[in-house]
Amino acid sequence: MDKKIFDISDKIKSEDEIQLVPQGDIKEESKGEVNYWRSFKELYRDPEFIKAKKSEFTKEQLEKPDLNKMSGLSRRKFLALFSASAALAAAGCNDYRDKGEVIPYNKKPEDIVVGRPNFYASACAGCSQGCGTLIRTREGRPIKVDGNPEHPINQGKICAIGHASIMSLYDPDRLKEPMIKGANVKWSDIDDKIIADLKSAKQIAVVSNSIASPTFKKVLDEFVVAYPNAKIYSYEVFDNSTRASAWQKCYGTRNIPVLKLEEANIILALESDFLDQDAGHVENLRKFAGNRDVMSDKEFNRLYSVEGAMTITGMNADYRMRLRTDLIEEFVLCLINEFAGKRKVSAFATDGKVAPVLGKNDLDAFVKKNNLDKKIVDNLVNDLSKKMGESIVIAGDKMPESTHIAVNFLNEILGNNKLYSNEATGVEVMPLSSKNDIDALINGMKSHQIDAVIHLDVNPIFNLAKTYNYDEALKNVRTKIAMCETANETSSLCDYVLPINTSFEGWGDYKTRTGVLTLQQPVVSPLFNTRQKEAIMLVWTAGKKEAYRDTLYHEYLMDNWEKSVYTSIKPSMDFKRYWYAALQDGFVTYSEKPAAAPAFMTDAFVSNSKMNSTNDYVLLLQKHHSLADGKYANNGWLQELPNPISKIVWDNYAAISIATAKDLGVKDYDKIKVSNGSLTMEVPVFVQAGMADKVISIELGGGRKVGGKIGTGNGFDTYTIMTSNGPSAFLYNNVKVEKGSGTYELVSTQEHHAVDDPVTHDLQYKRDIIREGTYEEYKKKPKFLEKHEEVHGIPLDSFPSINESTKLHPYYTGVKWAMVLDMNKCTGCNYCTIACNVENNIPVVGKDQVKVNREMHWIRIDRYYAGTPDAPRANFQPMLCQHCDNAPCENVCPVAATTHSPDGINGMAYNRCVGTRYCANNCPFKVRRFNYFNWRDRVGDGYFQTEPINYMYNPEVTVRSRGVMEKCTFCLQRIMDARQIASGEGRTVRGTDVKTACQEACPANAISFGDMNDKKSEFYKQRMHPLGYGVLEDIKVRPNVTYISKLRNILEPLVIEGQEEEKHEKVDSKENKKEEKQH
Repeated sequence: MDKKIFDISDKIKSEDEIQLVPQGDIKEESKGEVNYWRSFKELYRDPEFIKAKKSEFTKEQLEKPDLNKMSGLSRRKFLALFSASAALAAAGCNDYRDKGEVIPYNKKPEDIVVGRPNFYASACAGCSQGCGTLIRTREGRPIKVDGNPEHPINQGKICAIGHASIMSLYDPDRLKEPMIKGANVKWSDIDDKIIADLKSAKQIAVVSNSIASPTFKKVLDEFVVAYPNAKIYSYEVFDNSTRASAWQKCYGTRNIPVLKLEEANIILALESDFLDQDAGHVENLRKFAGNRDVMSDKEFNRLYSVEGAMTITGMNADYRMRLRTDLIEEFVLCLINEFAGKRKVSAFATDGKVAPVLGKNDLDAFVKKNNLDKKIVDNLVNDLSKKMGESIVIAGDKMPESTHIAVNFLNEILGNNKLYSNEATGVEVMPLSSKNDIDALINGMKSHQIDAVIHLDVNPIFNLAKTYNYDEALKNVRTKIAMCETANETSSLCDYVLPINTSFEGWGDYKTRTGVLTLQQPVVSPLFNTRQKEAIMLVWTAGKKEAYRDTLYHEYLMDNWEKSVYTSIKPSMDFKRYWYAALQDGFVTYSEKPAAAPAFMTDAFVSNSKMNSTNDYVLLLQKHHSLADGKYANNGWLQELPNPISKIVWDNYAAISIATAKDLGVKDYDKIKVSNGSLTMEVPVFVQAGMADKVISIELGGGRKVGGKIGTGNGFDTYTIMTSNGPSAFLYNNVKVEKGSGTYELVSTQEHHAVDDPVTHDLQYKRDIIREGTYEEYKKKPKFLEKHEEVHGIPLDSFPSINESTKLHPYYTGVKWAMVLDMNKCTGCNYCTIACNVENNIPVVGKDQVKVNREMHWIRIDRYYAGTPDAPRANFQPMLCQHCDNAPCENVCPVAATTHSPDGINGMAYNRCVGTRYCANNCPFKVRRFNYFNWRDRVGDGYFQTEPINYMYNPEVTVRSRGVMEKCTFCLQRIMDARQIASGEGRTVRGTDVKTACQEACPANAISFGDMNDKKSEFYKQRMHPLGYGVLEDIKVRPNVTYISKLRNILEPLVIEGQEEEKHEKVDSKENKKEEKQH
């Protein structure tokens, strides 16, 4: 066996064995205990994994520091020599970059107060959803983006791309000047040339992503009027087009209603990641988690998931069944026959058109043929029958039109159209171009009929299906223009490259829902010599360069709002007051008459062409969790954000099941060759628990060739096997897969911070790191998961009860900060991690350093599996500094760099830290991070130390230097700010005055923060909930982070680790004595 790569096939001897819990020293669930595991290496007790985890630190982390490289006889060097003569001594800190300059702010604008942040309402341009945002600025510099809490759609929450977008503003690789064939030119010169070329062109093509701005649509309409030979082509890699076209066939309109998920008691997700990757997932997650609140008397919803690839939605489902993706439509047809054909629950059963096609798909036969769990299917059918009109069936965005039509019909049969609201989502301000339109564009370029192509911040050479051969067609065009923020594959083939403003520097508006208009306003002047793309189009429309001025689009936007929005809404104030009120709020809402509820047209179902299944491999192309379609590849924060399922960073990969790996003769990191017709690519594999057999799932967005210093060369270009033919651009069931050549190492953070020794082995269930039960048990006995009274047969009462002692901590009489994390709401999305990165200036370290456990995230999401590799049950647990009252890290620091504050925070004094790392060694939660290098200088040839990216950092948080330890501070800077405000108001700070960055970002509202001593607060009640517990609370470190146990809304008893009596009977007394001696 390769010592570097764990071969799972060595552990699997037969198909039958896959269904069994692995034997050996891993506990069996059949004996009343849960076996939690984080990776296959841990599950199967891989010898190399065990050997690596015998030591807490990697070989690289144990490297002896070269003290000779430390400058001078500094205090750090002296203390390092004195206290760190062992192998864990500090690395030098000789590159601290504090220049000690104080710059007076003599000519500050009136609305800026030095040292105080300003907030501006705007919109996120990360995708076509147009979420409302609040942008925090300091001294005129944007430093943080959060959701606008008043916005009716996202209600204060945004996705990871939105949080990390601040790095894209300050990206050193941004284009700074307009260029002609690579040479910088003046805007006036380039305008003259392009206007002349446009006027002489036979045909003009304007290529754009989806247009969600009514005002920008007006700009393009006027451009087409000025140039009648011009045509607009718009496309999105990830769109709602199949869902919208199916809706149009079923209901005669493309306006898809917003789902009332908050009212759904039963949810069936069919290859749908509506909680993470599908359109509107931020809003969906909030609504879904709202029905998982243990502080409310409202019943938990129940989520079923049927999918071929593992998704966040599937991992959070109460019941999950794995099924080949190309068989899901047949499963829906079986359900339709079950309800309408057999149970006659709908009037459609007697419909003369429908009845003849109902009996073709039998559910029982399908379940048996595809080895589905009969109990789960029966539960699903019974639930849908009992909750008609209170359930919803959702098909994923990537599914073909025929599947969406079948799902629409199933919802009609079950009366679930009651959960369709009067609001429409995904409003098409300008319809996307059809496949025929794109074909016409390509043919026009190939035949030299199109003389000019204008690319509006798009990259079709990279992310359009390769069967279009867009790059070859573009070579036949005379005038090639690219407007973009950074260079990309398309701009590299264009003669004219025009740098454009980011959303932080420009104006705009969005309409993605009926009755809601969102405004985007600039919060900083353009950092470079860039222009807004809308203003550029207006200049060309005018046909003269003199038409440009910096306020051109601002004036145009205001004029359009005055003539269209203002006059239609007719508010009781004059336009200027209305405009400034809209800017302050960031959006306007208005009454838009809802269309009459359309009736389902049965012809859509009767004439629906069913997707055919095959015995070949199924290829499922997925949206990249962090990079979307690959546009944000140059954002280091997003590259280093672990995939929430596999925890892999910096790469994409092919996820396959154990059985598929065995059939192909591959193991982790081996390359496979995937052939989709004539298109082929090689990609490394990652054996993923829960994958359906013969399903290959690959994320798009990797393999950028022109993506900046950070983005170029990471991962693999999956667009090379995407075709423009077939029912779906993301699903192919006739691909060929075979073992490729060589290997490619992937880096996953999942096994980091795991320690393997006789004491800590299997801690996750011995010490209740994860606690879970069923919702039914909780309703009968709310305290059924209370902490155990014994561990390894030793009563906890025999230890001093420091939790109740006031003598040990007499100073916690005022505000004492604490946190509660609700595992029923947390879906593992990682948005808290990225928000913490932005707030606290967390550095990017690079793939090579993540490989040796040196990632710097202050909050990580630990993922645990229980069950078998084919049917795992997932648990997510955010892990951060627990701010223990009896903190083990504090009493081992030789220089008192980590101490406790009077309000209960375990703080860090960076200028005292000498980097012994004793604190990290003594931390039982492994949440401390050490700066082995000056990361900002090391990564990307000094990329993160190149202007203007240094303006991105939060001035309230120290930028740590090499040789310093760091960790979560409970956003101490926000606490200090709240304390200062409270002092100015003549009162003491309250627990509700502070929101941490992670709490503010969590779309599920799973994180609460406040004063644990305020017994009248909602926070105190939540912290004292009977489901609350502290991780490793038995070792008496007294953590101030409380976890709410996970409840699964299932009908059967859940095998949990709460049966202490049975467990202790199995513990051999000799082993107990041996462990006592070791302690």
